[in-house]
Amino acid sequence: MRIMIVGAGSLGLLFAAMLSSRCEQMTVVTRTDKQAVALCEEGIGITGNEQRYFHTNNGRIEYDYYIEGTDSAERLPMSNPDYIFLMVKQTAITPKLIAFLNANMSPQTLVVCFQNGIGHEEKLAKQLGWARLLFAVTTEGARKEGLTTVSHTGNGVTYIGTAAQGQEIVEAQHFLLAKQLEEAGFRTKVSKNMETRIWNKLIINAVINPLSAILRVPNGKLLQSSWSRTLMHALYCEAAQVAKAKCVPIEDDLWDTIIKVCEATSQNHSSMLQDILKSRYTEIDYMNGSLLEIARELGIELSTHATVYQLVKALE
Repeated sequence: MRIMIVGAGSLGLLFAAMLSSRCEQMTVVTRTDKQAVALCEEGIGITGNEQRYFHTNNGRIEYDYYIEGTDSAERLPMSNPDYIFLMVKQTAITPKLIAFLNANMSPQTLVVCFQNGIGHEEKLAKQLGWARLLFAVTTEGARKEGLTTVSHTGNGVTYIGTAAQGQEIVEAQHFLLAKQLEEAGFRTKVSKNMETRIWNKLIINAVINPLSAILRVPNGKLLQSSWSRTLMHALYCEAAQVAKAKCVPIEDDLWDTIIKVCEATSQNHSSMLQDILKSRYTEIDYMNGSLLEIARELGIELSTHATVYQLVKALE
């Protein structure tokens, strides 16, 4: 199996390292040449639950980089990957990146989308087609410790499947990828209801991420104040109202799941908090912003989401 991983953040590094020995060929595409060079020299180091280190001299893994500023799409040396794991934030999915994906796809290549929030599906499908897209929702915990090192902070479950519009993808391709992920050490399930999975994760992120960014606290701290718990519950109830109006079923115990996620990741800084601390734009537009846009179309008022959205945009 040939895999290209676009995005060498925490999850990109984790999946690349654990999958590398299972692949005939792998290319990891970074945002900068600095990281690509460092990975070529050092490989990927994993700390956490297991101590493992993958070097580049196994002949199966290589590193390259994509420069956002280039005017034309570049084809990398890898020969026709079976899967491209798209592991960048939604803010990085630009027309130029999509052109880059197109240039590196064969007619059989599938793009596996690991993004948080919603909105990327339509953008990618418009250029690549629904039949070329798989979607992944993962609860694996990972924290990037440097250019070449990632900490595996918690084992989770990875769900893969198609969107409703992409059902023509052969089911055997789902199970082949799931088998490879399982053998690499990722608990994996093939899901026939990815819309629910995506919305569940959207709501979890829309509750935890903006509050952790505004208050500048790790996830677990949100549970230690009745005031922040009240805000969390208000965000959850408003988001659940939108899902119900859209006829998207969500888990009955999703509120309990949100609490458990905060507990399990109590020391973690959410991705939105990390972006704010590093003076980067966040994914607020694709989380709470997407919910607000849908709510406006449905004539629903989301006062709490509107407030936290404005506060995060002010911090940006």
